Amino acid sequence: MENFLGTIVQIITVLGFMAVLVKLLIVNPLQTAITALNDAVKELKTVLTRIEEEQKNIGNRLARTEESLKSVHKRVDKLEGKVHE
Repeated sequence: MENFLGTIVQIITVLGFMAVLVKLLIVNPLQTAITALNDAVKELKTVLTRIEEEQKNIGNRLARTEESLKSVHKRVDKLEGKVHE
C-alpha cells in the first residue's frame, strides 16, 4: 500500500510539473500575444474612425467644390455669350 501511495505522489508531482511547464511555455505566450492583438485591434479601430471622418470631410469639400464649379461654369458661359454678341 505504501508503494502505491508513493507512486501516486510521483504521478501527481510529474503532472504538476507538466502543468507548470504548459502554463509557462504555452499559456503565458498566448496571453501575451492575445493582449498584443487586442491592443492592435483597438489602434486599428481608432485609425479607421479617423479615416472615416477624413473621408466624410473630403466628401463634403468635394460637394462644395462641385457646386462652386457649376457656378463658375455658368458665369463663364454668360461671359462667352457677351463676348460673342
